Amino acid sequence: MSRKAIDRRQFLTLPLALFLAPLARAQAAVEAHRAPYGVDVSLLYGALTYRVEGTLTETIDRPRGRYDVAIAGEGDGIANRIESVGILRQGRWAPLRSRSFFSVKGRESRSDITYDHARRSIEYHFKGETFFFRRLRVVDDVLPIPEGLLVDDSISATLNYGDQRWAPQADGSFVTHVVRRKVARNEGPDDVQKHYRAELVPFTLKVAVDAETRKPIAQIDLTRFSSWAKQDQPALITFGPDRRPEHLSLPMILGTSVQIRLKTG
Repeated sequence: MSRKAIDRRQFLTLPLALFLAPLARAQAAVEAHRAPYGVDVSLLYGALTYRVEGTLTETIDRPRGRYDVAIAGEGDGIANRIESVGILRQGRWAPLRSRSFFSVKGRESRSDITYDHARRSIEYHFKGETFFFRRLRVVDDVLPIPEGLLVDDSISATLNYGDQRWAPQADGSFVTHVVRRKVARNEGPDDVQKHYRAELVPFTLKVAVDAETRKPIAQIDLTRFSSWAKQDQPALITFGPDRRPEHLSLPMILGTSVQIRLKTG
């Protein structure tokens, strides 16, 4: 049997190669994705229309169990940015910090949420203007996370559903909880309170298959999240083959609708 001799340079580079090989595999497991997205907003029966064109940037480091997602866009008189950073905890993606900014015709709303899973608490800050009279709603609150309660933001919930890390209930629905400004019963678009608190509310997906497109669709009750939501008409999410949302339709009161287009596959 003949053997090829290993020269001095090859011999010296062998330890380096052995060290870098697992590192290269780890780097390959880091998923980076960048895709366009768009939003069409129609206010007051089409009296005001806005379009946002933006970018979704997603980085998932599976070996280290971390994710970083940003969605940012801008149009004429409208802009938004959503950021979420989180970790893989107890088999699910869990948010560490979420921040959002929305501006429509100069009316701004901002939120900054920090999740301390070790201490089981959420620090919630929100400041927003109502659309018509520009009245302020301000929330600065800290909430406990009850033992055993699933908590997500919109990004971690999306990742958990896409990665099949979100176990369904006995009836097939998917239930978690998100933190939001506590909305008073029958709150109107310009109603404000002197003091606001935050609360954890159920976030439920009821997934079915669309009869025409054969794509998975889910309904979401938005009345706990927005005073513009319709009581009798939930939002509709259409999922792509990768179990990620590709279209969201949000019907609102006063002839208002929001259509969101995403491309994550």
